[in-house]
Amino acid sequence: MLCKDVVENIMGYIDAELDYETLNELEKHIDMCPECMAFVMTYRRMLELTGKLKERTFVTPEVRNRLKELLRSKLKS
Repeated sequence: MLCKDVVENIMGYIDAELDYETLNELEKHIDMCPECMAFVMTYRRMLELTGKLKERTFVTPEVRNRLKELLRSKLKS
């Protein structure tokens, strides 16, 4: 197993979709390769953070209300 194999199989690895043999070889490589270990940890963290971003609201209720009022006043004009 090479580093490029880790990159090519990262989604299957994270989603637990790899066959047993590939998973076993990949994990052996990751355990012995600090660069791949860092890559996998970083990739998992990135997925975690982007998932959390989808859940966040960037417009507060106060800003939303102010925007609604502004739109209403523009529509009346």
